[in-house]
Amino acid sequence: MANKLKVGIIGLGSMGSTHLDIYSKIKEVEVIAIADSIQSRLDGSSKAEGNISGQAEGGVTGLSAIKYLDGMELIENPDIDVVDICVGTDLHFTFVEAALSKGKHVLVEKPLARTYDEAKQIIQLAEQSSTYVMSAMCLRYWPAWVFLKEAIDSNAYGKCLSLNFKRQTSFPGGAFYSDHNQCGGALLDLHVHDTDFVNYCLGLPEAVFSQGYKGPSGGIDHIATHYIYNQSDLSPLVSSEGSWTMQEGYGFNMSYTANFENGTLSYLLEQDETLKLFRSGSEPESINLKEGMGYEFEIRTFVDEILSGNSTNHDLLRQASETVAIIEAEKTSIETCSLVSIKI
Repeated sequence: MANKLKVGIIGLGSMGSTHLDIYSKIKEVEVIAIADSIQSRLDGSSKAEGNISGQAEGGVTGLSAIKYLDGMELIENPDIDVVDICVGTDLHFTFVEAALSKGKHVLVEKPLARTYDEAKQIIQLAEQSSTYVMSAMCLRYWPAWVFLKEAIDSNAYGKCLSLNFKRQTSFPGGAFYSDHNQCGGALLDLHVHDTDFVNYCLGLPEAVFSQGYKGPSGGIDHIATHYIYNQSDLSPLVSSEGSWTMQEGYGFNMSYTANFENGTLSYLLEQDETLKLFRSGSEPESINLKEGMGYEFEIRTFVDEILSGNSTNHDLLRQASETVAIIEAEKTSIETCSLVSIKI
């Protein structure tokens, strides 16, 4: 391909490094610039680690790219087509606004923004822009979750009766995660994946009832939520739990259980990944999943949509924005021990 999409990545933490690995496998793109405020990440003498096998495996060593200590300088580079924003959540809006003002395509890591107000402003900017903007809600592209979404939509096992999601790990540590004002605690940084997937599958809930407690971030770091839908429509019973308060050495796991009229799906990613289908009168069936992580398919989709000339996926952006509103309602529910309606 003669003219590759030229990418600049801002932020070389675990997600920025993971994105760097993925771009190196896509022939239609070339990473020509990277930025991080930590010099050792730029020169390769230090490297962020991921919490899932396959994350952040490569690095910057041997990478031929312009290196910036200031992400805003990277955005000013006229040769860059795509800005991939992997900075702290509290900085998402600032960098998205700057990149769009320079006519760049933008991929912004989850969550879309630190607050719902900022998320709404990003939607407005995207609607006014001629470039492509994507919110990196990777779970929507994870093979096991793609399978679940299709099962719900197609009624492959009958009506979905209940959904339960769980995501648990030890505290990730570091200055960013230790300040809930920056990261939003596990409530916004970790649990947001499952809240977004609920919103993606079933639409905006009418209300939430949540319980939780504060942890090492100073904010809500363990959450359990019930998502309330109109029961007259016989919507499924939906709940999720997220935590990064597990003791050191616990590791990371994510799982779901989906109960249908004619089957039960059980998924677990811990050291290994398994998805099983249980049906009355049959032996448990192991489901073979497409190989790869959601990050790969998310970025591939992003690149393909730019190259095909499609407009921004405003449904995804709108839902990612709504997800932040749901998270804020969950926080209020925890603080007031009450059912809280979702207002957007």
